[in-house]
Amino acid sequence: MTTTALLFEIGVEEIPSGYFQGARGSILAKAPKLLNECGFQAEGLEVFATPKRIVVYTPSVKSIKLEAEEKTGPLKAQSYDENGNSTKALAGFLKSVEKKESDMYLKETPRGECVCVKVTKKYKPLQYFFETLPRVIEFPKLMRWESGRFAFTRPIRSVFAFLGNSKQIFKIADVKSGNSTGGHRFLGKGKNKVSGSNFEKFEKLLKSQHVILKESDRLAMIKSFLKSAHHYDEELVDSVLYLVEEPYPVKGEFPKEYLKLPPEILEICMKKHQRIFACYDSSGKIVNCFIAIIDGKRKDVKQIAKHYERVLCSRLEDARFFFHEDSKTTLASQTPKLKELIFLGALGSYFDKSARVRSLVKFLGEASGVPSDVIQRAERAAELAKADLVTHLVYELPELQGAAGAHYAKLDGEHPHVVRAISGHYLPRNLYQDYRELKKELDMEGSLVGLCDRMDLLVGALGLGIELSGSQDPYALRRAAGGIAKILRAYPLRFRFSEWVQTAHRQYGGRITVSDTELLKKLRPFLFDRIIFELQIKLGSREYEILQGVFASEVDDIANIYKRFEQLAAQSTEESFIRACKVLERTRRILKGIKEKVSDVVNPAYFEDPLEKAVYELVLEKGKEIQALAGKEEYTEAVRCFGDAFYQPIHDFFDQVKVNADNADIRVNRQALMNQVNRIFSSQVADLSYVTNLS
Repeated sequence: MTTTALLFEIGVEEIPSGYFQGARGSILAKAPKLLNECGFQAEGLEVFATPKRIVVYTPSVKSIKLEAEEKTGPLKAQSYDENGNSTKALAGFLKSVEKKESDMYLKETPRGECVCVKVTKKYKPLQYFFETLPRVIEFPKLMRWESGRFAFTRPIRSVFAFLGNSKQIFKIADVKSGNSTGGHRFLGKGKNKVSGSNFEKFEKLLKSQHVILKESDRLAMIKSFLKSAHHYDEELVDSVLYLVEEPYPVKGEFPKEYLKLPPEILEICMKKHQRIFACYDSSGKIVNCFIAIIDGKRKDVKQIAKHYERVLCSRLEDARFFFHEDSKTTLASQTPKLKELIFLGALGSYFDKSARVRSLVKFLGEASGVPSDVIQRAERAAELAKADLVTHLVYELPELQGAAGAHYAKLDGEHPHVVRAISGHYLPRNLYQDYRELKKELDMEGSLVGLCDRMDLLVGALGLGIELSGSQDPYALRRAAGGIAKILRAYPLRFRFSEWVQTAHRQYGGRITVSDTELLKKLRPFLFDRIIFELQIKLGSREYEILQGVFASEVDDIANIYKRFEQLAAQSTEESFIRACKVLERTRRILKGIKEKVSDVVNPAYFEDPLEKAVYELVLEKGKEIQALAGKEEYTEAVRCFGDAFYQPIHDFFDQVKVNADNADIRVNRQALMNQVNRIFSSQVADLSYVTNLS
């Protein structure tokens, strides 16, 4: 089978830097499927992007061999009437597959003798791929700019595609495919001819026109420029990466007098308004320098630096004024103003929220056995945590919420742990941050406030009936749940999750309409998804099935979920683990088809077979042992005990004993016995019957 490369470029007006990650993911997911519809299979498909282009490339595209597929139609009895004439059912089937009666044949199936035909799949022209892919790329916002009302994130200005050296003919919106690509906006030389799908030549052509196509190459350049800054802001780097096609550094300075401001203020002023990087010395102290990454080397670099300096000084002067104005009063004196700041409409004000979070912190701390002095400091932090929302500085620079409050609290003489918790309760910075790194930045006080702040949001929003739809999450509920999952992995506090939710629910009084029972039903699967994300588990994997089993065990302690999962996943290839899975799968399967509620009471008087007594005595003996091991959280040993003890007896039992006996009393008793075997492990450790891939 011959293979060739495919190269496809969409040239656009500048796309916002935050749009590319989602777009890349949707292309990687959908492009192979679209190519399949056109009769091609792609290997090693890659997506590259700069502010003005999206490039799809695959070094190997193979044509898919046409194969006939069997289609099964109606039963023979439904296809012909008593006179042997074809029915409407047969006619409809033949029409749907575009076949004649002479093309069909009869075949015996589980349903009976049916009409069948062979259908050769028809592929769409390759033009369909190029014209359809832009329609399915996911962007936060779309726009329309031409008479055909085609929607894309920014106006498309040029397109081309090559399959090998063959130029592809198609049209996207009002733009016909060509054979040229644009260079750098200012440094390039207009249109440049492309002659084929050779990626190295294409990449070299763009580089000659001051365009670095690969993000990895641009990232390496930016990192090298930032070495002297002794500081690496990953979020800012990711943003700048898609603002430039050829990174180039510009260094500048600002007056040393602004160094009296907290470093966070200096950094945010640079980052938010100008997307420039603050510089630090080798000891980690901020200095009066910055580095800007511009798009391509220019002749007037010094003038560009002066422009950055003028704008930055103006921003810093404003920030200094706001900081000094806010410092004239204490942070605690700002809290009454929170009554004017509405929280999710019907849920009251941020003043009300602060009171709820403080109360919830006390409950969680006491339920988790946290020392009383830590709880008191966390309560104080909860009281002050949102006060900076009404300060001048945070009003102008919302990114400083938490950091600003911490500095004001420090000036007011608050306890250092309170100060740290005010800024720390917004952590983690993102859901990709490693939980071990998070623990270095976040103390216990901050974790208590952060957990309760997020739970208050989740209970309030879901309690109002707010539902998540697709990728839309305007209240950042996924991020809140993900934060809870990550913090509890960093700080494994032990408490009953249901009681925490119920306490948060009670604090809202009559403001929310959803009951605490319904709320728990919504929150559990929601949190389960976030734990999957936190553990970076692939759907359908053995690890995913193990986690499903842990959740099914009615565990009500999130930190314990992690502990059970880690121990079970670590031994998932052991023979005793596989045996335990098979015992649980067989007992669950026999119980699954029973409509009536299965009793958990076994009556030895109904035993007829010696194996019944043997299994029952094993339940009594090993049940206590497994319970003791689960109580000590020695789940690895619990698996070995259960799997090794029950595998052979249960295998023999199913081979020699009829569980669903004709006698009702014996049948119910045997079902109860199987239920006990299943429950002594699945209710205390995990329902490993979810683990299906045991090969």
